[in-house]
Amino acid sequence: MTKTQAITNDITQNTDTQKKLLRILLASSAVLFTIYIYLIGSITFNVIARKTLEGTVVSLTGHINQLELTYLNNINAIDKEYALSNGFVEVKQNLFASRSITHVAIR
Repeated sequence: MTKTQAITNDITQNTDTQKKLLRILLASSAVLFTIYIYLIGSITFNVIARKTLEGTVVSLTGHINQLELTYLNNINAIDKEYALSNGFVEVKQNLFASRSITHVAIR
């Protein structure tokens, strides 16, 4: 008699082995069902969160576009008179800074 046949005979004749196998089968089915429910719930909540974020992105994009239009309209209103009224002065002589490499510090 082979080992497989011995195990098969033990299962068919021994009720304790049958009960253990049934419990193992039911426990593994319960664990797998719980994992399945968790994964389905996780996928569902992730889809809902993504849809919410997409709506937020659309709203923020519209707000940014509105601010850009306001900026473009306001930048055209800036002129010399507006700058002078806000305290800016006109520069008569431009001064520029430059770096001279003629002096080198040696340690």
